[in-house]
Amino acid sequence: MKKTAYGICVLLMSLWCTSAQADTLYFAVQAGVSTQPSSNNEATTIPGTGFELNTSQGYNAALAVGAKFGSLRAEIEGVYRKNDNDKFNQGGVNAGADGDLSTLNVFLNGYYEIDIFGIVTPYAGAGVGYGTVSLDLKNVNGTLIVDDDDTVYSYQLMAGAAINVTENFSLTAEYRYFDTITDAELTLSNAPGLIENSNIRSHEIRIGIRYWLF
Repeated sequence: MKKTAYGICVLLMSLWCTSAQADTLYFAVQAGVSTQPSSNNEATTIPGTGFELNTSQGYNAALAVGAKFGSLRAEIEGVYRKNDNDKFNQGGVNAGADGDLSTLNVFLNGYYEIDIFGIVTPYAGAGVGYGTVSLDLKNVNGTLIVDDDDTVYSYQLMAGAAINVTENFSLTAEYRYFDTITDAELTLSNAPGLIENSNIRSHEIRIGIRYWLF
């Protein structure tokens, strides 16, 4: 937790120091839907206690502060994602699942954009981040399987467009792909040992508002 707070402070200080050379600063708010493909949860100690988890469509919400430098933008973003569990496959047997899988991350993002007649601005970007994966997994009978969290590194890829409504306000719409870089190690509640979730990822559609300060 201390390392995470330190990293956020460093990113904020870096953005503040570079803001003097920026064309403008902005704040952004986004929200949308998140679809997660099935994730593999490999047992590290006892074979057969791992499982494949499927989730239903969920949601995401994000806040960001950034700076624009010509055709480039840099921002710090906080993102929360949540998907309810749908079913899991353990030992070749499918079973219904309750609970949810969520992530809370801080990202450093970079974008390249092209301004078209000052009205529409398409953009593409990428980001790297650090945050927490939390899994609350129960079967349909209420038996607890996992209730744990772990910190991971992750990345995301973005493509979208902004419509410049006024000099200070823009509406945005974009597609975003999120994936973890490191595995989340989670403690099993119904058996001894850990599982490693190796591919928590998400396909997302977002809409948002961006406010330019000057």
